[in-house]
This record gives sequence, C-alpha cells and structure tokens, in this order.
Amino acid sequence: MPLLLRATRLPVQQIDLKDETFSLNLPGESLSYPDLAKSIAATGILHPPIVQEKSKSSYRVVAGRQRLRAVSDTCTSCDCLVLAANTGMAETLALAMQETLLSRQPSPVEKAVFLNKELHWLDEEEVAKRFLPLLGIKGDVQQLQRFIKLLELEEPLLMAVQVGKLDETVARELGKLPFGDRMALFDLIDLLSLSVGNQKKLVNGCRELSGRQDLSIIKILNDQELHAILDHEASNLPQKAGQLMNWLNKMRSPRLEEAEKEFRTFRGQLNLPKGTNLQHVQSFEKDTMTLELEFANREQLAQKWPLLREIIAGDK
Repeated sequence: MPLLLRATRLPVQQIDLKDETFSLNLPGESLSYPDLAKSIAATGILHPPIVQEKSKSSYRVVAGRQRLRAVSDTCTSCDCLVLAANTGMAETLALAMQETLLSRQPSPVEKAVFLNKELHWLDEEEVAKRFLPLLGIKGDVQQLQRFIKLLELEEPLLMAVQVGKLDETVARELGKLPFGDRMALFDLIDLLSLSVGNQKKLVNGCRELSGRQDLSIIKILNDQELHAILDHEASNLPQKAGQLMNWLNKMRSPRLEEAEKEFRTFRGQLNLPKGTNLQHVQSFEKDTMTLELEFANREQLAQKWPLLREIIAGDK
C-alpha cells in the first residue's frame, strides 16, 4: 500500500503543475472550474492535494491539480499530502484514480487514459485483472483494448466525450468510419447539440444510407434540403434537430414519405367533424385504418351507439 505522510505545507512554486505523469486528463487539457476557485477563496482547501517528491525541491501532482491551479495565483504555499517517494508508479497512478472515485465517476476518456498509462508499467493481463474491477468494468484484456482504442479518436471528439456532448458508444461507432465521414457527422452532432438518442439515429441512419446508395456519408450530408434546414435563421437548435431527424427519415424511407402525403390528402378530403381522428397503421404495413370518435360522456355514447352499431354491423 502507498504511504501517505502527514500534511505538509509546500511552496506552490515547488509543485510542478506541468508534470502530467499521473493526470487522468488528455495531454495539455485544461478545464475551468470557476465554482472551485470561489469555494477555495471562501473556505480554503478542505481536501488537500496529493503530491509526490521528484527531487529535494520539486514535487509532481498525484491528485488535486485543479485545486492547486485555483490557489497558485493568490497563495504562495499550500497544505498537501506528500506521498512517499519510493511508492511505485502503477500504485501512485491507481491512487490518483481512487481519489477521483471518492467524489465522482470518471468519464470514459479518463478511464481510457488511466488504463493506457498503467500499461507503461504493467502488462495487459495484470492491468485488466487489477484495474477493470476498480472502474466497474467487467471483462478481460479484450475489454481493456476496447477502452484504450477510444484514445485513437481525434482530440475534438475525445473532448466532446469528456464533457458529455458526445455519447461514448456513438464515439466508438464514429471511430469505425473514414475520417471525412466521421468528422462530418461529429460536426453535425456538435452544431445541433443532439441528444444521445438522436446521435445514434443520425449515425446509424447515415451508415445505412451510405451502404444502400454506395455513397460516402459526406456526399449524403451534402444535400440541399439539409443545408436549407441548417442555414434557416428563424429556427432554433431544437427545431433544426427535429427537422434533421425528419429529413433523415425521409431519406431512409422515401416511399413512406409519399404514402404519408397521400394519407394526409385522403384524410383532408373526408372533412372529418370535430372530435374524430383517422390514423393509419405504423409504416403502412397494412391498408387498415382506425377511426377515433370522441364523446363528451357515457350518456352521449349510449345515445349514439345504436346507430353506430347498425352502421358497423351493416358493413360486415
């Protein structure tokens, strides 16, 4: 087990914030936490950062980098927990992850970064055995490799996963596509801030169209009607997202769109009275229809029922 010494007050200038050996974030990633800075200004650091000695006058961050950054501009020293210098690298990194788990669930990207870094010091089987359970992941080396493969995505996609704008499973599906198609879909997801459900529908729908029409997804998305939707100045993002899904459904099922138009025309010609509605079966799988009648109360239904029953019975 790693040995934590007593809390020690260290000069902030001796703590190397650029050393990302044990960082669980992407290289160079700098997130802003204004609420954290306000909290520290009001109450101080309630949970001391963990550091490890690099030399007699230098320390690297194990956990609490954002806390240290928040105080570095206003304080010259900070109380820290100093980890024994002879603690193993793999164990120290595991401590960084355990410290994160105390307060929140790490993102998929943080999990992938952690597992990938552990491979610098341990083999795949040991990393899978020791650390997948820590992260709540069931599996073996194959599952480990699947997680690390997430890091092959471009930085904008990884950052979107990190902040919750891109679903992890959708990101993995994007990773299977050619670069151009992947980025075209991601740009659309990012532009419209699509929900997870719509992200999945967009990616799956475009892949289906691409296979069916033998066209790249870039060419499919280079559609005049789609451009008109995205460029419409009077529509807000949710409206554009809804119109995008309608466009996608029409592209996937052009015959269904035509059938829907014909049905609306037919229903309009009937001039249905107030309180009635006519519906077709889903996807027009059958030619049957359902006529809905609205009655104010039971007495009205009882009054009208003999005539309705006679009409229905007569049709049969």
